[in-house]
Amino acid sequence: MRADTASFRDPAGQVFESEGEIFRAIFEPGVDDYRAAVEDGIFEQLVKKQLLISHQEVDSRFPEIPDAVVCLQHPRLPMVSYPWEWPFSTLKRAALLHLRIMEYLVPRGYWLRDANAFNIQFQDGRFKLIDTLSIGRRDGDIPWVAYKQFCSQFLAPLVLAARSDIRLLNLWRGYLEGFPLDLTVELLPFHTRFNPRLYLHLYLHARMQLSSDSKDNLEDAKPKSVRMSETALLGLVRSLTKAVESLEYKPSSKIWEGYTEIRTYDDDGVKAKSRFVSETIENMQPKVVWDFGGNTGEFSEIAAKSGAFVVSIDSDPACTEYIQKRIAAREMAGQILPLTMDLANPSPGLGFNQNERAGLRQRGPADLLLALALIHHLVFSSSVPLGRVAQWFAQMTRFLIIEFVPESDPMVKKLLVNRGDDHLPYSLEVFRAAFTEHFDIEVEEGLNNGRSLFLMRNKAGL
Repeated sequence: MRADTASFRDPAGQVFESEGEIFRAIFEPGVDDYRAAVEDGIFEQLVKKQLLISHQEVDSRFPEIPDAVVCLQHPRLPMVSYPWEWPFSTLKRAALLHLRIMEYLVPRGYWLRDANAFNIQFQDGRFKLIDTLSIGRRDGDIPWVAYKQFCSQFLAPLVLAARSDIRLLNLWRGYLEGFPLDLTVELLPFHTRFNPRLYLHLYLHARMQLSSDSKDNLEDAKPKSVRMSETALLGLVRSLTKAVESLEYKPSSKIWEGYTEIRTYDDDGVKAKSRFVSETIENMQPKVVWDFGGNTGEFSEIAAKSGAFVVSIDSDPACTEYIQKRIAAREMAGQILPLTMDLANPSPGLGFNQNERAGLRQRGPADLLLALALIHHLVFSSSVPLGRVAQWFAQMTRFLIIEFVPESDPMVKKLLVNRGDDHLPYSLEVFRAAFTEHFDIEVEEGLNNGRSLFLMRNKAGL
């Protein structure tokens, strides 16, 4: 049995894993709200609406958790992902999901006790709330206790991405509890303060927070006895909903969205590459595929069509946004999860003890990793030696489909235009030596453009 490192903060319960299955122990502080919600059909309805992850009560057969009063079993998630990795539209959907759940709960005497973005995860083709114990009975007419958290973890990053710069989402790594509202308003363009909803939920909210934090007298710092009726609370939720719905991200970069138009190889090379990938995946039937450098997602789609669950990773947020909209239009949203991540600086272990939020490597291994038209970028743009790339890949996958792009290729020449001979060793021989230290080459195929495709098996097995 292994306790989940991300669920230790809640006194009401604890998530843990046993024999590959996921369970949630509910302790005494969380039992009354849980049983009330069961009796009122709250969980059942939210699961039916596909807003909440399902659960079933099981016999408490875990002596390691003697304080458990109730034990639930949840379906296992295909991949845990984090808000700073999501495309803009995914983060927006997650915010609206929180608010939709609130609109359902409030008239029934319940609410969300927190608005933690990490409690939204991908399951069965949808993003759902995974923290059953976030749902609790409202405490009279007090204001929503998670209002500030929602503004910090959803509204603030969405507004910064839409109205300032999408790259500011990376600030999340340094502010796991949410974006400071005072910092948010400093980073926003001046004109955003004339938007009434943004002014209320961000600018005025930030000012009130700073005022509260600056109180010298403890008596003055105590929260005032403010009441909020059900009608007022629903009004707040709907105001936040309209604020989120109004936000759009319009990518300024079109280079990778036009990837198919700037290829450096002909249609025959494209067809040969697609055939190699398609046939290999069809023969292997992997359950989980990670596509590193997913670009427009065409090879992610090939993998998904075979029945695999695909995590498509690219460093360009415009690209992952494009993939998200593409798979939605093609009704493939249940099979592909686009994530934004610089593979030369992937998501590390973060939070308390550096393992509250798992790094990319800790979320594997994948059955198959695709690294197509990628490694020359890692070598020349990020100065990562081929040996390091091979070692890293070997920690994350059982099988590898990888493309070697020679120095004679126009894309490599473009990367080397200002470097001359001042670069890391790079040749087919160096590539083979680096990767065969960790992988066995099972298939090799040369393309008519000088590139080579390889299917490799991890020597360690994983």
